[in-house]
Amino acid sequence: MTAVHLRDVAVSYGRRTAVGPVDLDVDGGSWLCLIGPNGAGKTSLLHAVAGLVPHAGSVHVGGQRLEGMGPTTRARLVALVPQIPTIPDDLTVGEYVLLGRTPYIARFGVESDHDRAVATAAIDRLELGVFAGRLLRQLSGGELQRVLLARALVQETPVLLLDEPTTALDLGHQQQVLGLVDELRADYGLTVVTTMHDLTLAGAYADTLVLLNEGRPVARGQPDSVLSEETLRRYYGADVRVVTTDDGTRAVIPFRGSVPARGR
Repeated sequence: MTAVHLRDVAVSYGRRTAVGPVDLDVDGGSWLCLIGPNGAGKTSLLHAVAGLVPHAGSVHVGGQRLEGMGPTTRARLVALVPQIPTIPDDLTVGEYVLLGRTPYIARFGVESDHDRAVATAAIDRLELGVFAGRLLRQLSGGELQRVLLARALVQETPVLLLDEPTTALDLGHQQQVLGLVDELRADYGLTVVTTMHDLTLAGAYADTLVLLNEGRPVARGQPDSVLSEETLRRYYGADVRVVTTDDGTRAVIPFRGSVPARGR
């Protein structure tokens, strides 16, 4: 079953086309990762799905067309964890996570017992109880990333969008966060769409990779078909070696050598 359906989606900033047109289908419960060089349009495409930028074409989630929906209705279908979130200094972890229930609270209304129960369950699921009363500015990078996931989780959406979820995290925290996303996907039946720069991690966790270049998909499929030395050399202008580990993971290793020109 298709969870996310994009047809002729295009994003422009003034006269510059950043994305598109893009046709894309994401199966329900799967993990799709957008990869590509800087400026390829990964974040713009993710923001189009989230309704944060004007776009041409259509985006459907669970058969419902998102264009024309109000932000509250859309926020019940798609949750976004941005690469650079706005973090209020004066909010505690518990208060911030509870903000994820905003789409379900009437204007000028207050949180219900159910809203608080959903937030508490997410905090417990992500093992954040010890931090519930702590201010956001007092958290480490890995802790904050878990809080962002908790807030997205309490939106109770079928689709979770993550823009560079491992940015500024060390290797251990990268693995912890991506492993947690994979667990949440299985536990809650989520469909996950991410952008990532680390190609080895993208190939290790995502079911499907879509390589964007100049706003258009130029390769898509399972990691073992997309992550080839020839493809990465052509679109990244990078000299790499791609090896397959014992568990089948495709590892992309930069090679100290001449750097080929892109697109050749």
